[in-house]
Amino acid sequence: MPPLMELWVTIGVIAFAVLLAAFASWKTGRPVKDTHRARWISWPLVTIFAGALAILAVVHLLNVLGVHTGQGGVGRPYGP
Repeated sequence: MPPLMELWVTIGVIAFAVLLAAFASWKTGRPVKDTHRARWISWPLVTIFAGALAILAVVHLLNVLGVHTGQGGVGRPYGP
């Protein structure tokens, strides 16, 4: 049985990262206003970081659920 609190926190992080990536992607696609003020947030960069966070959180969720994603992959010897 996976630790219940860690499971819910990980699912919350995944949901937050996906929503942030979707919002930042939407902000990236909007036309830029003709103003003299600088943009303080780089929305394409926020999209990339939020997507990377979502991927890492999904891998962590798989590890919490018992799927082994660490060493021992293709080309690596098994065991210590």
